[in-house]
Amino acid sequence: MKNSKITIVILCSLIVVGCENNQKLDVASQALFYAADKCMLDVRDLNLKYEDSPNCTSLDALATLYIEAGGFRPETPNKYQIKAEQARVKAWQALAISESDKPFLSIW
Repeated sequence: MKNSKITIVILCSLIVVGCENNQKLDVASQALFYAADKCMLDVRDLNLKYEDSPNCTSLDALATLYIEAGGFRPETPNKYQIKAEQARVKAWQALAISESDKPFLSIW
């Protein structure tokens, strides 16, 4: 599992390095969103704990790539901000489910 986390981060890093600014943001926000979605699936559907899911544990490195690409700044284009915020929400949901042991935890 640790190898897949490293693979995800290395691939995203290599892709981001060779891109223009908006391309970097696009790749980084998509990678962050995809990993957060997979993180949720790992926790909710596969009953993995957040800290045991390679998709969940890769989010920190992917968020760093997103920030380095220009994310979470006032001038970041909205479409990338929205993708990153959706990823953040998914990650928090996955963490809450993991900690509560209730796969269909809902706040509404």
